Amino acid sequence: MSEPLVIVGNGMAAARLVDELAKTALGRYAVAVIGEEPRLAYNRVLLSSVLAGETGSHEIELRPADWWRHRGVTVRYGYRVTEIDVGRRELKIEGEESMEYSKLVLATGSTPLRLNVPGADLAGVHTFRDTRDVDLLLTLAAAKKRVVVVGGGLLGLEAAYGLAKAGAPVTLLHLMDRLMERQLDAPAADLLKTLVERKGIRILLNASTARIHGDGHVEAVELADGSRIEADAVIFAAGIKPNVALAKEAGIAVNRGVVVSDVMQTSSPDIFALGECAEHRGTCYGLVEPAYEQARVLARHLAGRPAAYQGSVVSTNLKVSGVSVFSAGDFMGGEGSESLVLTDRRRGTYKKLVITDGRLTGAVLIGDTIDALWYLELIRTRDKVAAIRADMMFGRALALPSKAA
Repeated sequence: MSEPLVIVGNGMAAARLVDELAKTALGRYAVAVIGEEPRLAYNRVLLSSVLAGETGSHEIELRPADWWRHRGVTVRYGYRVTEIDVGRRELKIEGEESMEYSKLVLATGSTPLRLNVPGADLAGVHTFRDTRDVDLLLTLAAAKKRVVVVGGGLLGLEAAYGLAKAGAPVTLLHLMDRLMERQLDAPAADLLKTLVERKGIRILLNASTARIHGDGHVEAVELADGSRIEADAVIFAAGIKPNVALAKEAGIAVNRGVVVSDVMQTSSPDIFALGECAEHRGTCYGLVEPAYEQARVLARHLAGRPAAYQGSVVSTNLKVSGVSVFSAGDFMGGEGSESLVLTDRRRGTYKKLVITDGRLTGAVLIGDTIDALWYLELIRTRDKVAAIRADMMFGRALALPSKAA
C-alpha cells in the first residue's frame, strides 16, 4: 500500500517535486498537494508578462489537471493548512477535517515584505506576488492610476514594467544606489536603468520611503528627504521572506527559513522542506533553479536512492522590464580575479566575465544573453578557460566553433 505523502504548497517547487517523484518513485507514495491559492500551480516568473498583457493568465499554468490526475496526485487548491500536529502526523485544514501523513513536504514559499512606515495600512497599498495581485494591478492600470512601486530589485522592476505597459504612470523608488544590486555590478545596473527609463518608467535611486499620505486612501508618498510624489496606489515590491509560520508553530527548527539538511530533511525526521521557505547551510534561495535542484535531490532521497544537495550556483537569467539580464556566480570579482568587460551602450549591451585561477567564476550580461547558459555551465563545471580566453567574450560560436556547429 502506498505511503501517504503530503506536500503543503502548490507552487513551482511542489510541481517539480511531483514530476521528479513520478520519475523515481512512481507508486511508492499516495501524493496529495494542498495549495492556498485558488488555482493549479503556475509559473510565477511570468506574472509580469500577464500584467503587461504579453501572456494570458491561463497560459502560465505549469501542468493541466490531467497531468496531476495521471500521476495519481490529489490536488486540493484553495485550502489553507492551519496546523501541523507532529506527534499525530496530522495536518489541520481550515474549514476541513484533518489529513494524515507518513511523509510531509513543506513547499510554502515566501511572503512579500511590507515596509513598516506610517500609512502602510491605507487602502491602495498592495503587493505583487500572485495572480490575485495581478488582477488588482490590472484594474489600477486600466484606470490610468498613478502608481509608486517601492523596490528596485527583480520584483519591483517587473511590477513597474507590467504596470507601465498596461497604461499606468509609474514611479519606481529604490533605497540603494543601483538597481538589482544583488545581481548586477554598477555599470550593468546603470545601463539597465537607462533602458528601463526609455520605457516610460521614472526611477529614483537612494530613495527612502518615509511615509504614505492619504485620508483613508493613498494620495502621496513622502521620501526621507522631504520630497513628495503624488500617487493613487503604492506597490510594495521590496523583497520576500520565507513563509515559516506553520513550521515554527509546530516546533520545527527555523532560522530565517526552515532549516534543512543535505537531503532537505527538517529537525522532524519525516518532514522535509524545499524552495523559498527552506534554509540550507545558512542560505535561503529566492530563485526557481535552486528549488528545482532541491526537488531532484529530495525525490531521490524519498525513493531510497543516494542523494545530497550541496547548494546552488545562484544565477538570474530573465527578461527584466523587457530587457534581457543574466548574472551568475561571483560577478563582482574579489582579490586575485580579473574582469573582461565589453560595453556598447548604443546597442544596449554589457558583458562582464570574471576569471579567477584560470576559471570562469562570475558573469553579468545585459541585452545580449544568448550565451548565458554556456557561461553558467563553465562556472558550474569550473573548467579551465585558458584555451578560449581570447574569444570567450564573443560567445560560444567563436570560442568553440566545432562544438557550436
